[in-house]
Amino acid sequence: MSITHGDGCGLKAGAPMVLMLLGIGAIGAPSVVGAQAVAVRPAFDVASIRQVPSPTEDVQAGLFHVGVKIDGSRADYGFMSLAELIPYAYRVKPYQVVGPSWLGDTRWNIVAKIPDGQLVARAPEMMQTLLGERFKLALHREKREQAVYALVIARGGLQLREAAGGEEIPSGGLSIKNEGSGMAISGAAAGTMRLTPSPSGGMQMEIAKVTMASFADVLTQFMDRPVVDTTELKGSYQISLDVPFQAMTGMSFAQKVAAFAGFGSFGARGAAVPDSENLSPTIIQAVKRLGLDLQPRKAPVETLVVDHAEKTPTAN
Repeated sequence: MSITHGDGCGLKAGAPMVLMLLGIGAIGAPSVVGAQAVAVRPAFDVASIRQVPSPTEDVQAGLFHVGVKIDGSRADYGFMSLAELIPYAYRVKPYQVVGPSWLGDTRWNIVAKIPDGQLVARAPEMMQTLLGERFKLALHREKREQAVYALVIARGGLQLREAAGGEEIPSGGLSIKNEGSGMAISGAAAGTMRLTPSPSGGMQMEIAKVTMASFADVLTQFMDRPVVDTTELKGSYQISLDVPFQAMTGMSFAQKVAAFAGFGSFGARGAAVPDSENLSPTIIQAVKRLGLDLQPRKAPVETLVVDHAEKTPTAN
């Protein structure tokens, strides 16, 4: 099983690399985008789209992976829903996309070929073209005020240790290794994690090295609204967080792994944590023990609004 990510800026097809599932940066698309605008975007040479009814057999066979892996001219998108493909394609966070709830219902495996000589960094724009052509996606952007949690330093001061300088955040495929009663996850977006049972009945999450921005993304998976980093901390830190039992219920194995690794949009949309409104106060208390706080605020957020999408893509 692998979940892969990375940065492909400036590289061309043919250089092995991986891309982040969650894109970053401002929205650079036209104000109205979709099937009518795909002619101006780069496109994959060919693409095969296959629905994934259940990952169980692939997990057992060691073939299951979540996220984006690009190696040479082959772009492989594993176990991803439209709710995750759209943020990737438009380089935004999942909470910046508004659309019908069914966008997260069906998961797809997509294998595509990047044209020879094309910049690998343009793969998200190629995905925009694919979504417009195959799923008839059309959307527009607007500013919307949204309820968020601001991640801030608590009054008592930060209670975290900076990560060791020589400890690098992995950039390869995600691997999961059983360690007694727990597991180790390496290659995650937020660095290496270890999950072990906690006395409270939940899981103790140990992250070896993580920035506050990435930690905010991880927290978003378990909250009822997005978490935005406002700490202004630039370093990387070691974090030990007690994840309550409620966060483990209502989630498939793949969803748990994706959420712990910082991928997907489960918590913010309530898909994997149906009782997230009751879960949030528990997470807030756990975060306070780190010398951090989550403060409810309203903030204008640039938002992509889905005007149309088909549930089933056109045939391969």
